[in-house]
Amino acid sequence: MFMAGAAWELISRYFMRHLPLYVALILLFTTGLGFGALATQKLSPMQKEDLANYTAAVYASLAENGSERTERAQAFLQSIQDNVIKTAGLVFLLGLTVIGAPLILAVVFARGFVLGFTVGFLVQDAAVKGLVLSTTCILPHNALVIPALLLGAEGALSFAGSAFRTLTGLSRESVQGQLATTALLAICSGLLFVAAAFVETYITPVLVQLGRGFLT
Repeated sequence: MFMAGAAWELISRYFMRHLPLYVALILLFTTGLGFGALATQKLSPMQKEDLANYTAAVYASLAENGSERTERAQAFLQSIQDNVIKTAGLVFLLGLTVIGAPLILAVVFARGFVLGFTVGFLVQDAAVKGLVLSTTCILPHNALVIPALLLGAEGALSFAGSAFRTLTGLSRESVQGQLATTALLAICSGLLFVAAAFVETYITPVLVQLGRGFLT
């Protein structure tokens, strides 16, 4: 009990100390959401039609009950590759390079933009149906993806900032402790991405099926 209390206090103290950076990342992600939603207004009628057809095909595929286990497993592994390796791993490596830290901000903004564009298009194109689709298909796994992204990005940016101050002589603080914290946050980020991949692959199709039942 004492160990758990001490760990919780340590975690709370860390997040409170880094709260401004988390707030900045949330604002950046939210800005990406807004720009993504606005970008849907610039689509031509032909582009909207193509996207609507593609969305309908994906929706129908997700709603099928008879998906093979091998296909689900492949989709799960692909999601892990895209999120854990290409996102969490990339963000961690960019933080380690220090000079690549600004690109972390671009990754956060881009993920927000894509999510905002997707939800904005669905709601604009299909109104109530699009809202139900966003709730059942987009929201569940992104409820884990967003914290995962913010955890990894904050840890990488904190390490890059500490390393930069040490390299320029502005601080004598050792970066080893921050590196360990960053690695731990990267692991937590990766685990959240894995959980998000599981939700997207195995739970989202069930929710989509329920959503279709609600609309019919």
